[in-house]
Amino acid sequence: MRLALFGATGRAGGAILRESRAAGHDVQALVRSPGPPGRHGPRVTVIAGDARDPAATRRVIDGADAVVSAIGGTRPGNLAVLREGTATILRAMQRADVRRLIVIQGFHLPFPGDPDNLGAAAMRVMLRLWNRRLSADTYRMAEVLRESDLDWTLIRMPRLTIGPPGAGYRTGQLALGPWSTVITGQVAHFTLTCLDTSSFVRQAPMIASARKHPRPARAPAGRHEPSPVPPNHPRS
Repeated sequence: MRLALFGATGRAGGAILRESRAAGHDVQALVRSPGPPGRHGPRVTVIAGDARDPAATRRVIDGADAVVSAIGGTRPGNLAVLREGTATILRAMQRADVRRLIVIQGFHLPFPGDPDNLGAAAMRVMLRLWNRRLSADTYRMAEVLRESDLDWTLIRMPRLTIGPPGAGYRTGQLALGPWSTVITGQVAHFTLTCLDTSSFVRQAPMIASARKHPRPARAPAGRHEPSPVPPNHPRS
């Protein structure tokens, strides 16, 4: 597979780049600061530029089989990096006749069918308080994506921690909260799985690491012994 990658120097994007290279895929990556030649390893072609630049975006996407966007958030001086970058990528994909797109973002973005849990609501409030402009930009980006007729998938994740690839994670419409986490390698593994299997087209699955402890089993009917609860039992 020939993959066009945006945001390759970030946590999620960097893990996707490494996993793609290990899987034998050729990667064309758009980065703002390429660094020395060969920095990103073999099978990687690096193009300097910004996702909002139509010419640079077209250079990355031309000839690709699929596109992955893990671009970062709003920067000072521009209040719509995510929306504008995603819109530019979509236009370049349509021009190059490339249909498959994976976008990586946070689980705070609501979609029909999501659990109505307090953790997600708390996360949305926290994000608005921390960076109101970034929060607004992510919502606008999701609107641009939903309006597209391309074969997109929006992977929504909680707080990232650094770790290796692996399949020990959950996906779907999950009841996540500020305590939830996912490993960078798991995001990369799920991203390539979606690309390889064409799963979750025009859907927005969440991803999170598996629970460290199983939920306690219920006592059989007629018994009143409480089920043991492990210490520090997570809520998600």
